[in-house]
Amino acid sequence: MTGTLAAGLALALFSAITSAFAHATLKSGDDKLAVMAWIRLCELATALPFVLWIGLPPGDLWLWIAAAVAVHALYQLILSWSYTVSDFTAAYPIARGFTPIFTALLGIVVLGDRLDGVALAGIAIISAGILALARSRALSPTGLAAACATGLLTTCYTLVDAKGVRAAPDALTFIAWFYLICGVPIPLMLLIRSGRRTAALLAHDVRPGIAAGVLSLLAFAPALFALGMAPVGAVAALRETSVLIGLVLGAVMLKERLDRRRITGGLLVTAGTLTLIAGAAFA
Repeated sequence: MTGTLAAGLALALFSAITSAFAHATLKSGDDKLAVMAWIRLCELATALPFVLWIGLPPGDLWLWIAAAVAVHALYQLILSWSYTVSDFTAAYPIARGFTPIFTALLGIVVLGDRLDGVALAGIAIISAGILALARSRALSPTGLAAACATGLLTTCYTLVDAKGVRAAPDALTFIAWFYLICGVPIPLMLLIRSGRRTAALLAHDVRPGIAAGVLSLLAFAPALFALGMAPVGAVAALRETSVLIGLVLGAVMLKERLDRRRITGGLLVTAGTLTLIAGAAFA
């Protein structure tokens, strides 16, 4: 394993840990869209000085920046909805568990990949974990649909982000401009939805909002750098190990009850993901 690959995988693992904290903090807010707006505003403020220093990106990079902003905005809306209608310890593992499955299936359809026995076993284990979680009383059919959509959009933005990072002259150029422009849609949607109540909602959720914003930066920026240093599948899979951390945070931070079904489902999702990683590593 080269030093660059090892560093990329380490960044992906760090991203998994901080991602679980960021999602749990988002769930803890009263108005999920307001907390999400704070996340985006924190990212915009962080990106602004870097953009002024870097200057305009190459013309051919604008397409990937626009695609990334569009996919992420839709993902953020669905994610906010998912955490509004479901318990965190049910929705989070399902959303994360669907991501490697969708990634593998998309590889077959778009890239002509073939799945070996190890990959199929990993998908089967993840599916069993998702089925266990889906049968939990804490997850309605609407919540299941929202969690599934979140997993699909996570797959989509991972692939788009990877293309954008690799098309840029350097990773920082893509990341800075992506964060700057991505800071606009969600606050604008909050304003359209809430009108004059927007300022009050932002003030009410300022603490979880800023905390989630800082954690999101610590989670996602390393993941973007990792996509330029390690295979996309390995980065995506390592990030899904945040499922176990999410279960613990759901119980400790959010005071959600962890029954046997949720624990079993989370463990199966994680085991299946690690099986997929092993299959990719030794293919």
